[in-house]
Amino acid sequence: MKDETQINNQAGVEIHRTEHMMSRKLEAKVREQGIDEVTLTHGWIIRFLYENRDRDIYQKDIEKYFLVGRSTVTNSIKLMEKRGVVRREFVECDARLKKVILTEKGMQAHETIEAVIEGLNASILDGIEEEDAKVFLKVIRKIRENVEKQDF
Repeated sequence: MKDETQINNQAGVEIHRTEHMMSRKLEAKVREQGIDEVTLTHGWIIRFLYENRDRDIYQKDIEKYFLVGRSTVTNSIKLMEKRGVVRREFVECDARLKKVILTEKGMQAHETIEAVIEGLNASILDGIEEEDAKVFLKVIRKIRENVEKQDF
């Protein structure tokens, strides 16, 4: 029972510590590439917009996908617009709606960030057997599912 309690107490902490460390390293690498106006959150939004560039994306789509509130996305989009990585355009059918579009600068930022992420992903799996990596992915996905089901 003691081992189970220890695992229960450490799993969340280790996930948080690892995510925090990866975020810091990723941000530092992106800055090294000359993209210091894009935060990690902006990078995730840029990736989402890039992957969905064949359809209209609105602020509510970003809120839903990232499970974050309206004000968080509003502030991020405003800052990203100010920094020239996205622009908002009115939609003809509804003047209240604005679609969020990557600019050329945003596309370039995406390509640079993706290259950094690929390198980071390769390095974090260094020395880990393929079978262990598959088990890890299975476990981390199950943990995420368990977290999604919880009512805290």
